[in-house]
Amino acid sequence: MERLTLDALKLIAQTNRDKRVLLTFHSFGDTDSVSSAVALSKYFGNSIVATPDIITANCGRIMKRLGLDPSRIKSTFDDKADIIFMLDVNNFEDCGSFRYKLEESKKPIVIIDHHSPKEIPNDNVHVMNDEGYNSAASIVYKLLGSLGADIDPVTAKMLLAGIISDSAELKNTTALTFIQIGELLKTAKTEYTQFLEEIAHVAEAEARAKTMEDVRRATMDIRDNMLFVYGSAHAHANLAADAAIKMGADVALFDTDNGKEFSVSARLRSPLDKKYGIHLGQIMKMLAPMIRGSGGGHPCAAGAYGPSGATAGNVTDRFIEEILRRVKGRANSAKV
Repeated sequence: MERLTLDALKLIAQTNRDKRVLLTFHSFGDTDSVSSAVALSKYFGNSIVATPDIITANCGRIMKRLGLDPSRIKSTFDDKADIIFMLDVNNFEDCGSFRYKLEESKKPIVIIDHHSPKEIPNDNVHVMNDEGYNSAASIVYKLLGSLGADIDPVTAKMLLAGIISDSAELKNTTALTFIQIGELLKTAKTEYTQFLEEIAHVAEAEARAKTMEDVRRATMDIRDNMLFVYGSAHAHANLAADAAIKMGADVALFDTDNGKEFSVSARLRSPLDKKYGIHLGQIMKMLAPMIRGSGGGHPCAAGAYGPSGATAGNVTDRFIEEILRRVKGRANSAKV
């Protein structure tokens, strides 16, 4: 495996611009991973964006809001691709049905990611991994800028959505994040609040009432002056988790199953991640195989997704219990 600088990544992109390119990401592609792939597809003229399974419902909604067709994201691996770019993932294990294709491929594989690096013992793998960026979309935007690529307003909005979605309401940001958001807003010819309204999914009043009900009927557990709030959501686990944190929870964990996918959203009040050494993204990633899916995210905001059928029996309960056990365990050990 070769470690890449941004300049080295730029050279690979330039060299392969006219080649057949496969752009892919982790299972249940989220807004960051999909926006990164879609933006790069504008640079590579002969490219295919493909998901190992599906993209999240929220990502699909954002694409539609921006006038993009989610069906452009294919679900088959392109065996004829000359080079493969993997976005927002640092291993093959999280790539679902594409895992073995990637492991067996002799084609160059370029990884662009912002999570902790993981060693892949393949000579054909080249990795640009930098935790100094808050998202894969942030790296891709930096790369496209270094390439002198034209970014149209829709692509700018997709990149904005990717960067903002991984910012945990702008808590997971650096000075560079704000600079990029400002530049992309200018390119997109919009204002921040206007853009948020454009991509926002404002549920019907009845659905919002149910989110409030989700939080009200959730289990509340106080351990060592930390408030844990967890339960099931009618529709939007992330909304319930966000609402619980805003209402005073230290840790919030909600799951939901819409008949197509099972999802879990976890939130941690900042700066408890630093105080106790808790990284929700790492916990979600480690436990995601329990629900036959993938997980990840940031220290204070993370999620996991799996097929609806994966929650048969008491798998859901065990998955939630294990997440809580690990978070509580980290907090307790840090106090010793």
